[in-house]
Amino acid sequence: MKSMMTLINTLEKTDHGPYCSEFDWDNKVLPRAVKDKLKKYGLEKTCVTDNPINCDDDLADTFFKAGYELALELGIYCRDTERIIKVSEEELEASLRYAPSEITLGTGEDEVVLKKRNPEDPHPPLLEASLCITVDEDLYVPMVEGIAKNRHVDILHGPSFATIKGREVRTGTPWETLQGRYEAELRKEALWRAGRPGMPSLAMATTNTEYSNLGGLPALSEGNNIAISLNPPELKTTYGNIHRVVQGINYGLYLRVACSSFIGGYAGPTEGAVLTNIASDLLIPAVLGAHYTGSYIYDTRYFGNIGRNALWANSVSIQAVSRNTNLMRSKIVNENAGPCTEEFLYQAAVGLMNHCVSGAESSIQPRSAAGKYPNHITPVECWWCGEVFKACAGLTRKKANEIANVLIPKYEDRLYDPPKGKSNRECFDFSTFTPTKEYQAIYNKVKQECIDLGIPLNPASSW
Repeated sequence: MKSMMTLINTLEKTDHGPYCSEFDWDNKVLPRAVKDKLKKYGLEKTCVTDNPINCDDDLADTFFKAGYELALELGIYCRDTERIIKVSEEELEASLRYAPSEITLGTGEDEVVLKKRNPEDPHPPLLEASLCITVDEDLYVPMVEGIAKNRHVDILHGPSFATIKGREVRTGTPWETLQGRYEAELRKEALWRAGRPGMPSLAMATTNTEYSNLGGLPALSEGNNIAISLNPPELKTTYGNIHRVVQGINYGLYLRVACSSFIGGYAGPTEGAVLTNIASDLLIPAVLGAHYTGSYIYDTRYFGNIGRNALWANSVSIQAVSRNTNLMRSKIVNENAGPCTEEFLYQAAVGLMNHCVSGAESSIQPRSAAGKYPNHITPVECWWCGEVFKACAGLTRKKANEIANVLIPKYEDRLYDPPKGKSNRECFDFSTFTPTKEYQAIYNKVKQECIDLGIPLNPASSW
């Protein structure tokens, strides 16, 4: 009921809030407000790339104050009505006060608890896998089965696919609605094969619009599952995104609502992206009724967030919200190296370590090869992400910084020209659910390096 009342209030504001053209929002209103806040709080040029994981609590708290003010000043922009959804301080404080600090997901032996975490928290976070990378239709079930077989993965999101029985699916047509239902059925089969029928699911991976969710969410209405709405940057929403939220409410699902921020985008420099990211985390529960948020920062120069600027930005944003609220968040590490490469494993290790020690509650992973190539994902990347993410619980930020400064140089020279890696059929055996010998050797090498640096991983393989 709380989420429904939040949406009613929001929909009123999409009709009657202050008018603003999208051009003015992007090019005048938002960048000016961000610039003013950075100057007011002395946050300009505070990014320290030599220490990509922030260890300065006072700096994180100052960013939080500035982000909080930015949230109240700006609100969220609705593209469809060209209106600004303003939030009062009373509304924002009420949203923060009543935000859940834990929720139970899944059922039976597969039940997990998403729980509020702090920087350097010893409680392990949850991994949601994977990040929608397209695979061949005939690989969907074995891919999901492989992902779910490993207990380092807590929540299923899964890959996506572009066909139904070999027929191409066109966005916004009944094909897409049918595809949502088809994906839900295939997921159920894959989880049964993996022996994890109660594993919680994020809906839906194969989706371009709200129609796929409309088709698939009824099948997820039981089992403490999660609806998703990914809003456009910066600080925007659309009726399509709100439709996804309403669909989630209608079927009794938890709500994960997200909005990314971009270094070099409308928010400007690294520090500006931190402010809009904090504002997103604060506004999304108040405006869209999210149980937990999914806002994260990318670097426009390579569409990833495993370089020094983006690592620092995400660390500050996560720590700012962790230290000053009880909000739960799901963050994303966007790796741009592909499967069967050392670079992917290094990138994932640094990004997930950063998120874990900064206080993130969960992460959706992986996005190998930046999600650009079909079939460039295997279960191995998912297993690795879950293993590292959980193993870093309890590490200090100082120690994580030391590790990061050893691992980052192993891939940063190729950040703008990353290795594509190999397709799943080339480096993974779906009949035995094991990687090829080449991939095993790469995995073992990188894992031992991480152990030697101080990440407390189990030396044994994940398969």
